[in-house]
Amino acid sequence: MSDDYNVLVVGGGPAGLAAAEAAAKQGVRTLVLERQKEIGYPIHTSGGTWVKDMQALKIPAHLYHPVKTVYFISPHREAAFHYTPEVVCVVDIRGLYQHLASRAVAAGAEVRVKHTVEQTLFEDGRILGVTAKDHLSERITVRADVTIDASGFSRHIGVRTDMGDAFKRYGFGAEYDLYAPNYPQDEIFLLVGSEWAPNCYAWIFPHGEGRVRVGTGVIHPDNDKDARLYLDRIIHDIPRLEGHFKGASPLEFHTGLFPSEGALPRFSRDGLLLAGDSGGHGSTLVGEGIRFAIYSGQMAGETAAEAIKAGDTSEAYLARFDQRWRSRFGRDMDIAYMINKHIAAYSDAQWDGSIDLLKRLTPAQAAQALRGDFNASLVMGILARNPSLIATGGKRFLDKMLERINKPAGVHA
Repeated sequence: MSDDYNVLVVGGGPAGLAAAEAAAKQGVRTLVLERQKEIGYPIHTSGGTWVKDMQALKIPAHLYHPVKTVYFISPHREAAFHYTPEVVCVVDIRGLYQHLASRAVAAGAEVRVKHTVEQTLFEDGRILGVTAKDHLSERITVRADVTIDASGFSRHIGVRTDMGDAFKRYGFGAEYDLYAPNYPQDEIFLLVGSEWAPNCYAWIFPHGEGRVRVGTGVIHPDNDKDARLYLDRIIHDIPRLEGHFKGASPLEFHTGLFPSEGALPRFSRDGLLLAGDSGGHGSTLVGEGIRFAIYSGQMAGETAAEAIKAGDTSEAYLARFDQRWRSRFGRDMDIAYMINKHIAAYSDAQWDGSIDLLKRLTPAQAAQALRGDFNASLVMGILARNPSLIATGGKRFLDKMLERINKPAGVHA
């Protein structure tokens, strides 16, 4: 059995579904293959993101839960930032993914679940589509002018087509999704330091109606700890959170992997684009991927459709996607990766010092830094509020940030 499409998207996550919608909107025949039985399951992400991005991406308000207060906690320090109106939110993962799938279908794309890609079709170095096993375990062939690998961390097509090796440095996260009737639904916690888990980080994200996601994460191979071991400690053994989890119980358990190597050197070759985590398009600063996946998918789908209409699906044409992505996100992602590597092995004392630094920032500056919107004004504002950095290694690191900020947009570090 063989099918022909203009655009084939491998993966029904946020990048793949956004790519499918963008391509189908331009009138090209588009197909999404998703290996799971349903869109949005299983859950592999905590869902933290930003209200203004959900609004910009036209995500309905009922699919995200805004939060007023963000707490940063290290072993001996705490910083709190209050936002009115809210700037941070936690999304309904399954609801968001299925909403994106509905938009793709409404635009004219076809979505097939329980379809597992097996092989990639080549001809003279060009990717021509895939073979897959369908929901009846029958093998099918899907040919396409452009294939978009949006298969996430596994990068099924990218690895098989010499578009970079499998990720070797990555975040591993584990979380409970609890019903916690006594947890304040307008408070997020971000925890760092060995008091919670050795060389791990942790998060507590409420998402409405008494539900809270509590997770821990580690960076491998920097750290050989198992994030799953520390979940119950976060819930039961932190005095600061006493009472928050009274009467709480997990209803779901999630795990996920997140690439922590920065963006790949290239995202395109003849007949192929990499979008979302497949291209390393998430922010390694806090392991944030959803909004970046959607933006990346939109760019990939638009570029693929333009290439098909132009009758040119060569790497030279498709590399317009690389240029667009780097122009918009490349600088901030490079800096996020610099910070990630810088703080990965912090001691408790260093984390306490970071919270002291953070406490001197305005709520707007803290949000800008956490969001990864880096510019010279932010760096100079950090220095102005933390003059002691001038006499320490922190000043040297901020100078490196300024150097990257001042590079022309689109230049890869």
